[in-house]
Amino acid sequence: MPIGAVMAASLAFSPEQFLIDARTTADAIGAPYSESAVRAVLDAYPSEFRNGAVLWRTTDRPGAPLNYRFYERRRTDTVGTAVRAGLLSADHPLISLISSWSALYGDASTELVDFDAGRGIAKTWVYLGGLRPVEEVLGAPDVPDAFRRHESRFRSLGLTSVRHVAVDYQGHSANLYFRTSRRITLDETDRIISLTGGNPPTPSLFADMREFTPADGYTLNVTMGLSDGEIQRVGFYALRLPQGRFPALGDRLTAFFRASPSRDDEEMNAVAWSFGPEGRNYTKAEHSYCGRLVELMRTWNSPMAPAPERR
Repeated sequence: MPIGAVMAASLAFSPEQFLIDARTTADAIGAPYSESAVRAVLDAYPSEFRNGAVLWRTTDRPGAPLNYRFYERRRTDTVGTAVRAGLLSADHPLISLISSWSALYGDASTELVDFDAGRGIAKTWVYLGGLRPVEEVLGAPDVPDAFRRHESRFRSLGLTSVRHVAVDYQGHSANLYFRTSRRITLDETDRIISLTGGNPPTPSLFADMREFTPADGYTLNVTMGLSDGEIQRVGFYALRLPQGRFPALGDRLTAFFRASPSRDDEEMNAVAWSFGPEGRNYTKAEHSYCGRLVELMRTWNSPMAPAPERR
């Protein structure tokens, strides 16, 4: 069966079907799975899964979790819900930061949440309602000074517009998601990766990055540690790969795309190449599940990849 071929007509979200699909996908990639943990999440956020868009996510690291995410279409307090449901401790040090970012642009912002199929809540995202100046995002209340000191470095790399922010509760880190405005180049890629002290991509890897990222700009993620503000990772995203076309994938991500079902109107396969210090790199993969995800991404003007150039 071709990669990414498990797809049906768009269906309304069904908790019982999702439990079956989550277990099947987790088993296919050797990821931890806890039905009680997944049920607790579905019970806490019934309307978010019913009315939002949902996707699957994992990485090529052996034993990495199977994640799933909902995208909201309206403003909600997902953090408060997590605390009330016992999914998140009320004194978690990242709550004040993500709450500040969520409030920064009022009703223009919406929240997304990642969950780990074995452990529960993993990450809260905020879509900022459009592209926002990096100085405003870093200037929000409760942003650590250690994050703010990176602003000049971001500007020197042309990273001035932020679309999403996020916090990782398990990794004790925060993320800025920049929208770039031009085609990826090797020189620019090397300079961005140097923020982490990492190694540049191999020629074959960069060829994939250039082929599958949009010519008019792409999404770039920067991960910073909460305790010291250190830039831990950078990630380059290729959203909505052309149907049936994929960059080089290892066995685990090939199995992920084959096993994870998409029950949406339009299928969305995505990858991101993540670079860390001393060559500690990995590849992320995302696959739409339901809720008209591509339609939502279009309303956000997300940089989705066109058909790649023939080489």
